[in-house]
Amino acid sequence: MSKANIEQWNEAAGAFANEQEQSAFSEMNKAIVKGRFPKLSGEKVLDLGCGYGYYTDYFRSIGGEVIGVDGSPAMIELAKEKYPDSAFAVADITGRLPFEDKEFDIVFCNQVLMDIDPLGPVFAECRRVLKPGGIFYYSIVHPAFFTGEWMTDEKTGRAGKMVTSYITPSVCENRFWGETKHYHRPLSDYLNGAAEAGLMLVHADEPKSYEDPGKNEEIPLFFFAEYRKVGE
Repeated sequence: MSKANIEQWNEAAGAFANEQEQSAFSEMNKAIVKGRFPKLSGEKVLDLGCGYGYYTDYFRSIGGEVIGVDGSPAMIELAKEKYPDSAFAVADITGRLPFEDKEFDIVFCNQVLMDIDPLGPVFAECRRVLKPGGIFYYSIVHPAFFTGEWMTDEKTGRAGKMVTSYITPSVCENRFWGETKHYHRPLSDYLNGAAEAGLMLVHADEPKSYEDPGKNEEIPLFFFAEYRKVGE
């Protein structure tokens, strides 16, 4: 991750953590992850791009042997303060990770991949540090709809999203908790990138996100995918 990107996340760390603790979308994200991982039995877990540490501590609390890493020192400092019983370290998650080959049973990456570029080295490192048959699990904001503009149908009164660009990758600045860089790319980039790294898709989910009667519940906000390390 570039120095500029890290500085953005250092500045955003506090506001990001506060917003996530209050967000209904964050709660929905947590429910999906907890439904998939209700209990562990000593599996080694890497929380890649752990942010302020919520999921690192969650995986520890359900029986995992976990370490959370993030490129932002401010995020890691916040994580250590909030979750002193969990293990955290600063690491460039876009470079070579400071772990041995085949070290982890699970690599977990929540709402991170759309904020970094390029993806190829990240997928390759996830495969490298996974044990044979290990799980790579990630979530992202859904690229088909994240950048669309909400518009209201005059006949039904319900809001939908108008998407005017999807195929071509682009870069923009999010301003939810301070300026942070967002890399838009089509879903096929994520699917193909993981496959090319030797990770096999076993399940994907596009959950309903909206319970607001004014918004269309058929529009997903997130995309979740689970892979297995293959080829060994």
